[in-house]
Amino acid sequence: MMAWQIADYIFTAIANFMLGGYTGAITITVSIVRNSLIIIQKDSKNMTIFLVLIQIVLGSYFNKLGLIGYLPILSSVSYTIATFMTDKVQWLRWVIIENMLLWLVYDLTIKAYPAVAMDIFISLSTSFAIYKDYKKNSLS
Repeated sequence: MMAWQIADYIFTAIANFMLGGYTGAITITVSIVRNSLIIIQKDSKNMTIFLVLIQIVLGSYFNKLGLIGYLPILSSVSYTIATFMTDKVQWLRWVIIENMLLWLVYDLTIKAYPAVAMDIFISLSTSFAIYKDYKKNSLS
């Protein structure tokens, strides 16, 4: 799954760069590095923190979209913090929805319409999973 995500991220990073979404391209590139480290089992908490700091510094430096340009960084940092704080699937699903909505605004701004479609699809499917889990637990 990680390898598939990396392949998808490569195309998304290229599209972000071509559309002037530099913070998105940087954020996705950092995610590619982080996922690659996970695959080869060389990831660590310190490395993740280092990558997040690089992402914040480079993303801020190359940001040309004002506040909108910070949305990918905010998305990645919030997800990283959430994964450090909990392993509860339901809570992480809410964070995924938050992230997809941030990316949705960003992708609309840079006119990355295929990514917009995926942001909506992931948000809806994650919302459905939250609802399904809620119904299952409320019937128990």
